[in-house]
Amino acid sequence: MKWSDAELIEEYNSGNLDAFHLFYERYKDILFTFIYNRCREEANDLFQETFMKFIDAAKKKKIENPKSYLFQIAMNLVRNLGRNAKVVSLSDDFDIPNYDDEQDDLISEESLHESLKQLAQEKPLFYDILHLHVFAKMTFNEIGKLKGKSKDTIASRYRYAIHFLRKILKDELDKAKEVNYA
Repeated sequence: MKWSDAELIEEYNSGNLDAFHLFYERYKDILFTFIYNRCREEANDLFQETFMKFIDAAKKKKIENPKSYLFQIAMNLVRNLGRNAKVVSLSDDFDIPNYDDEQDDLISEESLHESLKQLAQEKPLFYDILHLHVFAKMTFNEIGKLKGKSKDTIASRYRYAIHFLRKILKDELDKAKEVNYA
């Protein structure tokens, strides 16, 4: 039987420590990646603090969507850490997803990395949506609950983020296409 996140948290509150272990194993990697890509040096501390705050909250109240709640805690901690810094900092080792689309092979990893940095600086709302969907593997529904917006609004912002990236990378794509068709 595969347990839902909410069922795992209920079981944990009933004293079943294995239930929380299953929940932790389910989200530890994507949560750490999410935090690490936003604040490299403090990632370990924020990761641990996120789960501590989550456990405290789970003991005090019923959490409807544990995954979204977990990521909201992490997002708040990252924001609190960088309140004075408006720019999202990405590490040099930023993990670029590997897509099968031919056009993506035409774009260098460095160019994609730079365009993501530019998106984070110029359009942080769009970057957040793109990051949560692509790297944290959250659905538009989950992101909508996390952000307090409709899934349609989230999907629209995601499309805007993709459009922004395409616009930035247009020159490189055009050059690569010319080389391939020549």
